[in-house]
Amino acid sequence: MDIERTMQFILEQQAQISAQFSAHQAQFSAHQAQISEQFNAYQARFANDIVQINAVLLDVATTQERTNAILVTLAERQIATEEAMGRLAERQNITEQSLNALMATVERHIANHK
Repeated sequence: MDIERTMQFILEQQAQISAQFSAHQAQFSAHQAQISEQFNAYQARFANDIVQINAVLLDVATTQERTNAILVTLAERQIATEEAMGRLAERQNITEQSLNALMATVERHIANHK
């Protein structure tokens, strides 16, 4: 009889452990499902953020290309302006020389007619 009670006790203990294990397994499964759901939400947000970042980078790259084109145009126009200023300076020198020659001629003419 002692063996029967011991066996009965062991069977009850096994049943209790099995019930506890099943309860813990159910909690674990629920927790795992919750974590999986959170992970999927984070993954979706991350994918959305990556799409937005790519769009911003594309805008930045496009803007940079336009800025580079503008800078090239400005550099070309600056060179043209500098060349025009050089030509103007040369013509100014010629004009000054001609004016000086004219003034010298007028001064000699005035001096000779006095």
